[in-house]
Amino acid sequence: MNFSEWLSNKILTKKEYSKKYAGYLEGWVSIVGNLTLFLFKYFAGLSLGSISLIADAFHSLSDVFTSVVVILGFKLGSKPADKEHPYGHGRIEQIATLIIALLLLIVAYDLVRSSFERLMNPHKVEFNLGVFVLLIISAIFKEWMARFSIYLGKRFDASPLIADAWHHRSDAIATLLVTIGLLGSKLGFYRLDGILGVLVSLLIAWVGVDLLKSATSFLIGEAPSGDLVKKIDDIIVNTPGVLNYHDLSVHDYQNEKYITLHIEVDNNLTVKEAHDLALKVQDEIKSKIENSQVTVHIDPKGERED
Repeated sequence: MNFSEWLSNKILTKKEYSKKYAGYLEGWVSIVGNLTLFLFKYFAGLSLGSISLIADAFHSLSDVFTSVVVILGFKLGSKPADKEHPYGHGRIEQIATLIIALLLLIVAYDLVRSSFERLMNPHKVEFNLGVFVLLIISAIFKEWMARFSIYLGKRFDASPLIADAWHHRSDAIATLLVTIGLLGSKLGFYRLDGILGVLVSLLIAWVGVDLLKSATSFLIGEAPSGDLVKKIDDIIVNTPGVLNYHDLSVHDYQNEKYITLHIEVDNNLTVKEAHDLALKVQDEIKSKIENSQVTVHIDPKGERED
């Protein structure tokens, strides 16, 4: 058992063994870790005069906001359906993600402008061995946070946690770039700090654009994933009496999936037999696909409507 498994098993007791609490755990671990890294990098960047280190500090701070979104998304998205929102509140997370993505782009613009100013007017960045070592440790820590998020995301089938993992990993890469910049300054390549500041800013912008695209795509409505279609296909293939299926539709509301499809059955079946077959397919899909609501329509063989 690795540390990620031990930590999640220690905190996520059987009573709390759910996707929502996994989101809370990952979110709070990320907030505490990233806030600590932000404070260290920011004040170290000020003391050393490193624009790339300050840019990297704000990259870590952006991950704090993202983790807040994760927590709010799991909290608000888990609210039950009501009269105004019959499909629940699961898409709140994606709306909040859009806001965070726009803020990231604003931060990236401000930092890249500062970095270009540093390129035009380079000055010496002080090298500090202690800061250099701590930056390497922070990059290793960020990579652990990424793997922890991926572990929880896969364990609880929570795609927001896997997405958050890539934010941690991009921060780890940015921190490694900053350490290269510090080494370059020690060797007299003072413009390297500005160059790497631009690269870190572009990395923040890339994360912002990626968040913007993924959240927008989700809200518009995406086609079901290949893995989901394969699961449904396997269920139908292994259900005796179902000859074929078509018109598969999946509406994802983050905390719940609404699945509808048509199955073809022998036209000699009685209404009850066909109905029982549809119920069997519905129950099987619900048991294999977590948080799904399933509706199965019946079509006699040869009467499919195109």
